[in-house]
Amino acid sequence: MVDVRLEPMTEDQYKPWRVEAEAHYASSVAASGRSARDAARVAADTYAQLLPDESATPGHHFWYARDGDRRVGFLWVKVTDDTAFVYNVAVEAEVRRRGYGRAIMLAAERWCREHKLIRIGLHVFAHNTGARALYERLGFTETGRNMAKDL
Repeated sequence: MVDVRLEPMTEDQYKPWRVEAEAHYASSVAASGRSARDAARVAADTYAQLLPDESATPGHHFWYARDGDRRVGFLWVKVTDDTAFVYNVAVEAEVRRRGYGRAIMLAAERWCREHKLIRIGLHVFAHNTGARALYERLGFTETGRNMAKDL
C-alpha cells in the first residue's frame, strides 16, 4: 500500500497548476458532451467564480501529493463550516494505477479529521468510471445526479 504526504502549494506552484487544472476541467466538460469551445468557456467561468482571489480565496486549500521526493498528484479542497468538498484530485499520468488516487483521498480524509470536519464530498463526471469506482470503494455514496439531453 502506498502512502503520500500533502504538501501545500506555494504561490509559484499554484500558477502553473491553475492553468493545467482549468484545461483538464475543460476536457472533462467536453467529454460530457459540450463543444471544445463551450467547454473552455465553462471552465474559465467556473474557475473565475470559484477562485476570485486565486490561491488566497478563503476556505480553499491546494496541495501536491508526494511519495518521498516524487510528486505523484494534487488535491484541491474547499472547507465550509464542518464540511470539505474536493474540487479536484488527480494522479500524475506516469504513476496512475498504482494506488496513489486512493492514497491521496485517504490523506484528504486524515486532514479533514485533523481539522474536525465531519463530511467530505466531491463531484465525479459520469464518464470517469475509474474514479467513480475508487470513490465507491472508499465509502462515498451518490447524493445526487445531473442529467442532460441534447436538443
